[in-house]
Amino acid sequence: MLVAGPAATAAPEEGPVHFADQSWSETDRAWFYGASQGSQIMPYAWFLSLEAPEGGGLFVADRLERFGYLPNPYDGRTGPATGLPVGFVKDVDDRGEWVGMTCAACHVNRVSLRGRTIQIDGGPTNADMFAFIAELGRALTLTASDDARFDRFARRVIPAELSGQGGADRRRLRASLTRFAGDFARYVEQSRARVAWGPGRLDAFGMIFNRATGMDLRDPRNIAEPNAPVSYPFLWDTSWHDWVQWNGSAPNNLVVERLGRNVGEVLGVFAHADIREPTLPPLWFQTSADRLNLMRIEGRLRDLTAPGWPNAVAPPTESQRQDAAAGKVLYDRLCLSCHAIAPTGPDRRQSVTLTPLDRIGTDPAMARNAESRQAFSGILEGVRMPFLVTTPPLPERLRSLDLVAAIVAGAILEPVDLLQNPSRLGADQADIVARLLKRGASEREARNELLNTMSGAGGKDLVARFLGDRRDRDLLVYKARPLNGAWATGPFLHNGSVPNLYELLLPSDQRSKTFRVGSREIDETKIGFRSDIGPFLFDTSLPGNSNAGHEGPDYGTSNLTEAERRQLIEYLRTL
Repeated sequence: MLVAGPAATAAPEEGPVHFADQSWSETDRAWFYGASQGSQIMPYAWFLSLEAPEGGGLFVADRLERFGYLPNPYDGRTGPATGLPVGFVKDVDDRGEWVGMTCAACHVNRVSLRGRTIQIDGGPTNADMFAFIAELGRALTLTASDDARFDRFARRVIPAELSGQGGADRRRLRASLTRFAGDFARYVEQSRARVAWGPGRLDAFGMIFNRATGMDLRDPRNIAEPNAPVSYPFLWDTSWHDWVQWNGSAPNNLVVERLGRNVGEVLGVFAHADIREPTLPPLWFQTSADRLNLMRIEGRLRDLTAPGWPNAVAPPTESQRQDAAAGKVLYDRLCLSCHAIAPTGPDRRQSVTLTPLDRIGTDPAMARNAESRQAFSGILEGVRMPFLVTTPPLPERLRSLDLVAAIVAGAILEPVDLLQNPSRLGADQADIVARLLKRGASEREARNELLNTMSGAGGKDLVARFLGDRRDRDLLVYKARPLNGAWATGPFLHNGSVPNLYELLLPSDQRSKTFRVGSREIDETKIGFRSDIGPFLFDTSLPGNSNAGHEGPDYGTSNLTEAERRQLIEYLRTL
């Protein structure tokens, strides 16, 4: 089933956009597209006033569609139009107005099927994030260094009524912009990998490690090349899994565990974090990460369900239905032990399968980086986070993943915005928190639980458990999750190295060595996106891009007949 979207949902050449039925209302969708998570890329007025490096137009003139981001059909519906795409929002705090990214920037996608454009909420974006930050860095550098370009920028940023102050405001603006442009240029270079990520991928852990342990901790020794890109995961049902991330490194059963995962994510995408040398316990950090909104976002995502194959657009033939029935028998025998069918109903909790790296045989870069990358604790050496006797002091060096978890704990426990400014937790927000945390609890209960989770003794115990759950675990694993909705999520494997489900069922030596990435057009036969078109050439021979693994007797790919592959494909289409 498809749901018609607002009239302004598509670029003119695409025609109208329809939304897959995923158990969300239009209100849910509109809120998710613009819900701030505390990401702060740069001052909001600067972002809207920058010119693109080439062509003379504004950087945001095409709503960032050139990078693969999607126009926001709800922009301007409840306030002034911004021209920002899905997942780019204004974040406002005591420091000013900022432009930032939210979950929707990376987890909403569109597919094209038989001329119909379908929007997939929670689907992996097709955007090229590195191309975005690289061009943004060039725009900043040119604006700071070129007099004419800066003059145009300043006229847009500084209101006319404030521009007649002897030029002092313009000098301050240029000095601030020059400093920021230099810092951003360094950030771009620290994010550059020798093997390009391309559309639909990024090294999320590498970016989080660099920002949290390098930039935010102000320790350049902790910066490393983000050389293990992975595909953006799809989000439906993720909130219900006991372990998340491609390598199953994040526990996900408790409210604080889900909050910790999301705080870590926003630290990686431009959240402001003020990590200073500790003085007195309990230790925390000031951060722009919006913990309340992150919990609200997670709550909305718990209601999101997988998109079904659009039978109204591409109905199955009788032969395909027969193949799907035969494919279910094969799936139950060959696949079900790892890729369980997602539960339905109000409680969809599920234990996922974590497969050892030496068994799955897929590209090891992401899992090995998470398991082995080390960082200096710097000014945090010797402290306990949270400050409990049962939490060991941070050593001089430790695993980057564990140092990030400790930094996340400090961000979660920071009490300023809720305890010192309780008015920020208004009645409307308390209602939402009550719905998300207690499913019907009173406002007082919801508020108390939220505050205890953040800052109370019970909350610290939970955070300590959150830290301890991962430290002694084997991280050389990859997660096998339910495959419902997989038809809309290619390319496949954690690093996006296999273009379609058909090739995933082949031995790796028969899979494409190179293919194009960036198309939104569904390949109906092989189930994935068309790999003969697209702006980016994916080369599986490059480091981090291996398409090996998920083959052999354990996976049935060595013994499948061509007919059996077709049957499995048809069944997977129905999930």
